[in-house]
Amino acid sequence: MPHFVSTKDKIVQNMENIASDFACLKVSALQKASRISGEVDKITIGPDSIVNESESERSENIENEQNSCNITIPQKSVYPQHKIYMQSGITFSVKKILLESEYQRKEEVQKEIARHWQHMKENGKVIQKRMAISRSHMAKERERKSKENYAYILAEERMAEQEEIRKRHERQKEVEEYRKEMKKKEELTKEIMILRNIYNQKNNDFKKYAMEHHDVIALSENCKDKNSFAILLSSYDTKLEELHLQLKFIDEKVKIGEITPADLNIMVKLVQQIDEMLSIFKSEIDKINVRCEVNSTGAENTTHSHTTQLSDSQQAFSNSQTVHEPIISEQTNTDNEVQKYEDEEKKGNMQTENMVSTNISQETSLIVNVEGNVSTTESDKDHLYKYVDKELLEIYVNNKKFLENYVKIFDEFLQSPNTKKFRFECQKAINIPVNAISGINQQHLTDKYERLHILLMGKSWPNVNEHPYGADFCKNILAKKLVNQGETLVSSKPKMAFPIAAIIVALWSDHSDFGDLLLSHFYDVCPFTVPIFMPRMVGQSDDDYYKLMGYKYAEDGTIEKHDKFLKRMSGLMRLYASITITTQRKGITKTNPHGLQNAWRWLAAILNFEPRKEISDLCATFLLDMLEVAGNTLWIAYPKQFHKLLILLSEEYYPRMKNVGSIGSGPLVRLEEFLRNSLAKGSISPPDGQLPPNFW
Repeated sequence: MPHFVSTKDKIVQNMENIASDFACLKVSALQKASRISGEVDKITIGPDSIVNESESERSENIENEQNSCNITIPQKSVYPQHKIYMQSGITFSVKKILLESEYQRKEEVQKEIARHWQHMKENGKVIQKRMAISRSHMAKERERKSKENYAYILAEERMAEQEEIRKRHERQKEVEEYRKEMKKKEELTKEIMILRNIYNQKNNDFKKYAMEHHDVIALSENCKDKNSFAILLSSYDTKLEELHLQLKFIDEKVKIGEITPADLNIMVKLVQQIDEMLSIFKSEIDKINVRCEVNSTGAENTTHSHTTQLSDSQQAFSNSQTVHEPIISEQTNTDNEVQKYEDEEKKGNMQTENMVSTNISQETSLIVNVEGNVSTTESDKDHLYKYVDKELLEIYVNNKKFLENYVKIFDEFLQSPNTKKFRFECQKAINIPVNAISGINQQHLTDKYERLHILLMGKSWPNVNEHPYGADFCKNILAKKLVNQGETLVSSKPKMAFPIAAIIVALWSDHSDFGDLLLSHFYDVCPFTVPIFMPRMVGQSDDDYYKLMGYKYAEDGTIEKHDKFLKRMSGLMRLYASITITTQRKGITKTNPHGLQNAWRWLAAILNFEPRKEISDLCATFLLDMLEVAGNTLWIAYPKQFHKLLILLSEEYYPRMKNVGSIGSGPLVRLEEFLRNSLAKGSISPPDGQLPPNFW
């Protein structure tokens, strides 16, 4: 376009030059015409011009005439005229023709220029029209996108409002549940306080009755067996002290607001027990009074009778002690604080000290025999190694032995009555923060971690460094308590696994021996976290096999129901999986001491097991737990490998499980649906309740 405009300007300039030349030409022609106007009176140019024939003939014959003289007349130089003469006598000027041709050419050029210029104007109008249409379309598109964005923003706002409403409802529901729980606790507290008053009244009656009859017997002159009362009273004092310790513990729970219905049942049994003790005590006092009335001559018979009756009294209180033991067992199952009560009872304490080592010995005796080739045939070895990986079996056995040896270190510490109060305080300092762990906010979780951390460091009360085995004892109790949370809390509320796992990883990073203890307790309670699925050996009893699998037995010998066992093991597996995907706290450069690679190792080990009918439900449940908790993190960390692993699990391993499993098995159906949906979506959703990065 710029080049074309320049050409146009040049043409216009040339045309102006030509016009000026024509003006000069006119002036020149008129001047010449004025000069010859006196001599020429005819038309000499054009079709009307008149030609003089004589002059033309004379001019034609001049060359034939003789020169009249020798004088040479100077001739003017004649230049050729660019004229064309026709036979009609009309002359044409070549210059004029050329000039006319130039005029015609210029007119054609101007016409062509005008035509092109008009064409350009038309094209410009078309272009402007198209641009207007395009701008209109763009404006409409912008308006459409603006409307879409506005609709999207409105939808997001509606979703945010709905989410806020849902959260508000959840908070209201939680507040309502909290109020109900507090109201329930208040009612329990009132009932417990009423029972406590009854207990205090019974206790006062007991003491008053004892003092009255002690004075009577002391003043009796004929009573030769005054020591019998003292012996009987001392035995009752021991029982009363044990009841008072339990009552003191319930008072502590009332103060911190952790009352449960089990505490109410315990309080009822305490009142019943002291009432029975008072009745038996009165009967024994009556018997002693009868003996005091006997004559001194029958002292020997009286002594013999007293000995017999005293043994009856001990038998009666042995029965009373039998009532007392279920109270402790019930409280233990409710609050998961086994040591707290067993430390308060001498007999229960002795049983607790031997319980861990006894269970470990029973569970590992078969394995150790196989490993050590003690009274074990090659067929037994082949049968065991057919279903159990040798390396995983060694890990399982070594952790069992480690836990057994660790507990034996402070065996004397557990049996010593001098450390009873210290142990009680340590357990209380552990149980209170562990029971309160939750992901409410950063400050809450940090507070629970710091309380446990400074306890293990010996920088709080009680000071674990006061005793050589205090720190070891506390680490063992803490590890056992946290694992127990998986059985009780996580099994009913799976999202609670993540704040507990955060505390575990933080403490593990600070205390490596605590992590070893934690794993040992995991493997002890749930061997499937190794993973290991023990087969049933030849000649092995049902009780031994089920105990080896992790089933619990009630006091009457009834085995735990399979659905409860599966739920309890699922809680432990979810807690273990949560540990593997938990990140460190903000500012901590250490990696997770039991990180994601252990979740991958666990899945790979499972795929190497041959599916069996008796463990198909277990295997499907634990696979689903691991994939739901750690699947999202594994897919992000190992995208290609984990996708291949899921395909292998879905297309090869699951059909083998289905072939040996029960038809319509719930765990198998849920696992199949999960695998199908995950592979179809190409991803696994993050687990519910997972703490966000840098949460604390």
